[in-house]
Amino acid sequence: MKKAMKKLMAALLAVAMVCAMAIPAFAAGEDATAGATTGEGKITIDNVITGQTYTIYRILDLEYHAATNAYRYTANEAWKDFIRNQTGDLKLDENTGVVTWINDNNNNNGTAIQKFANDAGTYAKDHDVQAVKSIKAEGKMGEHSTADNSTSITFENLPLGWYLVVSNLNKGALCSIDTTDPNVVIKEKNSDSTFDKHILEGTEFKTANNAGIGDVVNFQIDIVVNDGQPKGYVVHDKMSEGLNFNSSTVKVFLLRHSSPDDSGLLTTGYTLVTNPDDSCTFEVKFDDGTLKPNDAVTISYTATVNNKAVIAGSGNTNEAHLQYNDKTTVTHTTTTYVWGMGVRKFANLGTGKEDTPLAEAEFQLYKKDGETQKYAMFIETGVNTSIYKLTGWTTNKADAIKVKTPANGNIKFEGLDAGTYYLEETTAPTGYNKLTAPITVVIESTLPTKGGAASYTVKANNVEAPEYIVRVENKAGTELPSTGGIGTTIFYVVGGGLMVAAAILLITKKRMENH
Repeated sequence: MKKAMKKLMAALLAVAMVCAMAIPAFAAGEDATAGATTGEGKITIDNVITGQTYTIYRILDLEYHAATNAYRYTANEAWKDFIRNQTGDLKLDENTGVVTWINDNNNNNGTAIQKFANDAGTYAKDHDVQAVKSIKAEGKMGEHSTADNSTSITFENLPLGWYLVVSNLNKGALCSIDTTDPNVVIKEKNSDSTFDKHILEGTEFKTANNAGIGDVVNFQIDIVVNDGQPKGYVVHDKMSEGLNFNSSTVKVFLLRHSSPDDSGLLTTGYTLVTNPDDSCTFEVKFDDGTLKPNDAVTISYTATVNNKAVIAGSGNTNEAHLQYNDKTTVTHTTTTYVWGMGVRKFANLGTGKEDTPLAEAEFQLYKKDGETQKYAMFIETGVNTSIYKLTGWTTNKADAIKVKTPANGNIKFEGLDAGTYYLEETTAPTGYNKLTAPITVVIESTLPTKGGAASYTVKANNVEAPEYIVRVENKAGTELPSTGGIGTTIFYVVGGGLMVAAAILLITKKRMENH
């Protein structure tokens, strides 16, 4: 880390005009009042990091001495105590206030200068030194990216002098603005690029989502290039075995505010590597020179949930990280959760037999897509296991499988998304009545936002099912004919006929008695 910091700060301070302090200073006995502040300058910081605040302090003032036609640096009152303690680098003349740089061996030593800047930054913070000005870098948002970026900020109308520049990302950098170069540019090279990864849940990108077997899930990676010399950028992505990567769906978008014509969908400048040697599922390798400071990059792609998906539990993960400039970001993980539910078929046969399992009951599971009913297609996972995994959906009821309860009355469905389903009993066990209406089953989940585990519930007709098992009770007896059927009509017809016959017999009998 120290070695990397030395390299970064040496590059940063190459543009800092620290050597300007070698300007001839006044002799100790000369008239200090002859000095006067002169001119204005500006400091521009390129490659600023969105959301970071940059602050400048004036450690030394630059003054002009008319008698000798020379310039001198004098101590800013708020910094005199700090300057007095920097005996290895600076010398303060107490009579004139003139400051000279005495550490000639370290004039071009980025490490020594950085230490001086770090000490100055600490001093400013600890002593609540008033800053000249602070500017927060504001970002911009692209069409395909949720990440912000920006380009540069400028401090203008500054009195000439020797300045300390600090941000939330580093302790400090030094620069001098004087009559020879009143405009100084500092390139922010001391920060890390950002990397983030999300998965689409509904209409929002989050860190977790719900899905069923066969569903396609959408991923998005966002990168903001914050370092000043981007090179070696490689995205590594690893999917668990419950997800099949769809390589043809990979798209890379570039947002470059400094050159809008270069923004848009990238078709060159990177390579998609599938099944690389490092056990990743795939990699996106950017050619050096493709990315520039402050670029925002979005990578989108999809995967399909397969029948190896983990049901509930820890879910199905997709891990990704960015490698660049000999650095590696932290790994970001998204999780896809797939759910299951059980069905218990039973009858209440009295004391001690309240939960008697029933075999040979047949069910179908369907869901609604608007007005269209889609029936679940399952495959049994093993012999007599009664565990059925989802393989897809069909609008043709005849094509959907009918699952049958075994002797223990238990079956299980796996591979379902969160949502609303309908459990329809198509055949009841012999001697029992079939359900008159489907059971409405709702799977609801609570997804984690940062770490933690997901949880879910199964509700049957608005009642939570213990242990995610929908209990289906059948009643013994003969199924009654439906309303309007011939079964009830025939009784009405026969009954009416008997009443008519009885009336005729009664009238006939009375007539015979009268005669």
